[in-house]
Amino acid sequence: MPGLFFDSILTCPVCGQQQVCRIPYDDRLDSFYCKGCECKITVSGDQCCIFCAFGSQKCLVSQSWEKLEQKQMIEKMKDHVHKTEKKIIPALGYDFLTAWYDATIRITMPERKFRNLLVDHLNPANGEHILEFGFGTAANLLIAAKKAPNSHFTGLDIDPKIREIAKHKLTKNSLSITLNLYDGTTFPFESNSFDKVVSCLVFHHLDKEAKLRSLKEIHRVLKPGGKLVIGDWGQAKSRMMRMAFYLVQVLDGFKTTNDNVKGLLPEYIQESGFSDVQEVDHINTKIGSFCYYTGDK
Repeated sequence: MPGLFFDSILTCPVCGQQQVCRIPYDDRLDSFYCKGCECKITVSGDQCCIFCAFGSQKCLVSQSWEKLEQKQMIEKMKDHVHKTEKKIIPALGYDFLTAWYDATIRITMPERKFRNLLVDHLNPANGEHILEFGFGTAANLLIAAKKAPNSHFTGLDIDPKIREIAKHKLTKNSLSITLNLYDGTTFPFESNSFDKVVSCLVFHHLDKEAKLRSLKEIHRVLKPGGKLVIGDWGQAKSRMMRMAFYLVQVLDGFKTTNDNVKGLLPEYIQESGFSDVQEVDHINTKIGSFCYYTGDK
């Protein structure tokens, strides 16, 4: 999918003078001063902003919606080809971006901070059996295993390409952790198998049905008294965070991320059988509000 445009040529409706203007990602502009006639040009009440009204490129929000429509049209055209195929959602939404996952996280998020905070909330103890649902490139497993070397970690994911990256990183760090693949439905584990389950940046990829199915499977494989810890995008803590998150939604899809934006993930966790469900923490990043949720079985 083509990228967003961050510069727009504004055309004055009075004198026709054109000028290049940077499109802000965290603000809405409803007026500008023409460099030609020096008039203040203001949008009318039914218009979004100066870029949507007078620009060669619309604002980032409008561009995001257009990208979504393009994506949906392409997916609809290709749907008949993939009806019988297993649905795999790559780490960045598109298979060709998988190799760039770690670099993307480092650039867009305070990686050390958000991962260490996730492991702190998980608080792995010696002898505990802990599952990471959606292990990705094993970045969280590496931190957790070093913090609690006598815990027993297991990984579960759906993407075979990401597993190869994760296995390479674990081998490089002399760690032996079983990384399982599954088909997106039933977890390949017995009920009451784990003391804790952790998941990071997974649930915003799933639609409501898949979110609830996964949460119920997590509840099933947790032991009584077990704990769930989720780190993922949540309800924006400011208008700027909401604007920034549109870029994530363009990449990962509005259908799956809207539940996160609306703050519905705690409701889904509770609906799946968990008690004492809480949003225990959050950090603001360059691309949105990253929230931490916990629940007990």
